[in-house]
This record gives sequence, C-alpha cells and structure tokens, in this order.
Amino acid sequence: MIMNVEVEEEITFNLKDLNEGCGSQDDPMVIKLDIANFTVHKVLVDNGSSADIIFRDVLKKIGLEDANLSPVKTPLVGFGGSEVNSLGSIDLPVSMGEEPRRITTMVRFLVVDTQFANNVILGRSGLNLFWAVVSTYHQKMKFSTKNGIREMSCDQKEAQKCYNLSLRKGEQEERGKRKERNEVEEADDLKRFKLERIEPAEQHKSVELVLGEPDKITRVGSNMNEALETIMIEFLRKNVDMLPR
Repeated sequence: MIMNVEVEEEITFNLKDLNEGCGSQDDPMVIKLDIANFTVHKVLVDNGSSADIIFRDVLKKIGLEDANLSPVKTPLVGFGGSEVNSLGSIDLPVSMGEEPRRITTMVRFLVVDTQFANNVILGRSGLNLFWAVVSTYHQKMKFSTKNGIREMSCDQKEAQKCYNLSLRKGEQEERGKRKERNEVEEADDLKRFKLERIEPAEQHKSVELVLGEPDKITRVGSNMNEALETIMIEFLRKNVDMLPR
C-alpha cells in the first residue's frame, strides 16, 4: 500500500521576525481578511476564543443581511462577563495571504448583534482551519500553504484604535451602569422615605386643639363613629402640650 505523505515546513519565530519600529508587543493581534469576496479590516485574532464571530452590521455591509442563518442555542460568554445569544451561524469563504501563497477555506461564524470595536473575531477554530500559528510577541501570524510558509503582520495602528475604542465604550457602559445604579438608589430612597412618613389612611378633618385658637389644630379621621371621634378629640386636647409643634 502506498501512502501520500505531505512534507510540512516548520513554523518558527525568531528575532528577525520583529518588525522595525514595532510598537508594543502587548497590542492585540488585528489583521485583515478576505471574507465572501470583501476585504474586511479590524479582524481580531483571539486564540482565547473558542468561536469565530462576525457581527451583524458587517453582514449588512457585505450584502448578506438577509442570509439564512442556522440556529444556534448555546449562548456566548465573555462580552463583559455577560451571556450573549447569537442570531445563528453562517458558513463563509475566508482567504488569507496573497497568491501564490494564499489559502481559502470555509469558516463557520456565529452571528452576533452587539456593538464591538472589531468587525470579526477569528478564534481557535478558524486558526486551526488555516493551520495558523500566532506570536503576539512578534506581532505576526504564520501559516502553511502548498507553496511555502506565509506570514501576516499585525496592523498595530488599527489594533490601537480598536483597543482605545473598546476602552471608551467600556467607560460609557460603566457610566451608564453608575447612572442606573444611582437611579435605583434614588428610587429606593424615595420608597423608604414614603414608608417612613406617617400618612393618614383615610379622609380627615381639622379639629381645634384649643378652642378659640385656630392656629392650634390637628387632623382626625372623618370616618370614625361619633363616640370614637369624641374620645380621640378629648385625648388630643388633654395632651396638647405633648404634641409636636
């Protein structure tokens, strides 16, 4: 039996891979990809993500707003620690590199309708489809093609723009949350204030505590029977000096 064996080139990184004038090695890895015959910028390469994600507004821009999506029930976790339900999944052709060292393959994206600084997130699944290896220190990604190793460098200007935008968005969300918390606290304070107040439970009428002195009055319930009302008024008049003024 004869087996076809592919000879793979070794993917390595060394000091020569460091770009001159390279900024911070802590920048997120941001590249551009060709997706469904459109060049899409601001693609975040995130090998910490188990999913490949494309955002709904990107589908609109490339004319796939009305595409049929396959249902997905599992929510995504990681957007600010909260769960986000995807609208569904879609398979799209994705190309990396330039000819003759170019690879095109189908990638299954989860479609999410939320605001995000990047257009696409390429996670572990997508990276594995391209046999891609990422070095954040070198700010590069390399992958094998039938014509040799191809490399892509991080667009650090775009990466920094996206990062700063995400920070501003996070600050805006935090301000919004603080505002909501303050509004809730104010509402709670108002509720407590209302509960602490002693309010008549029924209609009332004014009664002079000291006959002939109309400035010294109080209120009693108007629904009391005559006998109980008489007892209440006499009690108040006897203890007028103890009542708050």
